[in-house]
Amino acid sequence: MKRKDVLLEQFLCCQKKSHWFVSFEKAVAGLTPEQANWKKTDSENSIWEIICHLVFWNQRFLNRFKTNENPKMEGNNDTTFTIFKEMEWEQVLERFNAVIADWYETIENCEDEKLDQYISEDSKETWLESLSSITLHNAYHIGQIVTIRKMQGSWDPEHGLS
Repeated sequence: MKRKDVLLEQFLCCQKKSHWFVSFEKAVAGLTPEQANWKKTDSENSIWEIICHLVFWNQRFLNRFKTNENPKMEGNNDTTFTIFKEMEWEQVLERFNAVIADWYETIENCEDEKLDQYISEDSKETWLESLSSITLHNAYHIGQIVTIRKMQGSWDPEHGLS
């Protein structure tokens, strides 16, 4: 299996192919906007906020990978959890799926040498390393989504992880 194939499989597992962990598609299946906004305490993030955070960072790194300009980041990492709060729930889900599908297509079509390039002039991290970290970051937050659903009683064990 080639390096690109491994990365493509990781993005596929994060989005819609449950394997060692539940995919995003299954993690949010049947979730209502009210459930997506639920928080056990104010100091925690809601599912909606977690997805906003994932969209923000995936899009930002995708733009960088494609050498597209990113807007100046306003705020800090904490603000990425509320950046798309004005959107409708379905729009947030569509935005996540669109950016992950774009990642998949972009990686599939990139030259293999791109994976060995540094992500910026100031970084010692290659795109291969960064992309692997991005998928791990996605998987971590997908696990949080499942945990939140279990806490609120909205998790269907038929989706996995009873």
